Amino acid sequence: MTVSTWAAVGFLALVTVQRVLETFARWRTIPGKQQMRWSFYAFFSLHTLIIIGALVEFLLVRKALLWWWSAVGFVLYIVSVALRNVAIRTLGRFWSLHVEIRSEHKLVREGVYRYIRHPAYAAIILEVLSIPMVVNAWWTVLFAAITYLPLLGLRLRLEEKALLEKLGEHYRQYQSEAGALLPKWSTIRKALASLR
Repeated sequence: MTVSTWAAVGFLALVTVQRVLETFARWRTIPGKQQMRWSFYAFFSLHTLIIIGALVEFLLVRKALLWWWSAVGFVLYIVSVALRNVAIRTLGRFWSLHVEIRSEHKLVREGVYRYIRHPAYAAIILEVLSIPMVVNAWWTVLFAAITYLPLLGLRLRLEEKALLEKLGEHYRQYQSEAGALLPKWSTIRKALASLR
């Protein structure tokens, strides 16, 4: 096997192990009312297809890596893992792999949630696009973009609706101050001004 093949196969194997361990980790969370439960299985299936598709595309089409693109993809992947882990730790007992609202649900606005309402979703977007990018599997990047991202958008809208119903005006105010997936420019300006 070539260096490119070892690197691609090794990276995808590590991604698979990391994803399985994180998906089936036992989070100490509070159970709540779940909505759109089927989306977990859809996302898990799509994630699996993206990893398999990236491997098959690399082995059958690419067979060599454009290292510059691989480096960009790898950096984005590392950022996605770090952002998701920060989001999970910040939410603590309110973290869930489902759209899940608890009776004692509270609005978390600390850490990264001060700037972004759904940092875990932002991380997942980076992840599903960066995994095939690392192995230069461009058809798989396209597959991820046209399958995973619209489903994630649908789930994000449902979660926003559920949070508005539960938290009311507090959440509406939060929506005006923090972006869904990226920080709002006004928030960035305030953060920069506070550093002066």
